[in-house]
Amino acid sequence: MKTFAIAAIDGYQRFISPYKGFSCAHRVRTGGASCSRFAKRVIARLGMVAGVRVTIRRFEACAASARVLSRAEGQAAGAPPDAPAEACPVWSRWGARKLSGCCACWPG
Repeated sequence: MKTFAIAAIDGYQRFISPYKGFSCAHRVRTGGASCSRFAKRVIARLGMVAGVRVTIRRFEACAASARVLSRAEGQAAGAPPDAPAEACPVWSRWGARKLSGCCACWPG
């Protein structure tokens, strides 16, 4: 199962990520590893169950980074500081509002 997950992430990184037109908000904000790179490493090290748990926490951190970046972008455009960050249309379309913005919507 772990080998399949790593192969799936490899496929995503090779065939989808370069062409999707946006970047992981966590990577943009922190300069660290993208969520897919992080997930691949943690699943390889910890196995599927623990790796997926840690990856979910990372996705939550990525969503928080997207909200921070959205607010900063909104403030630069003149929005009030307490204006809510807009939900990512990609994630919202899939019904994944909790992780809105994670790894899907930050221009990179």
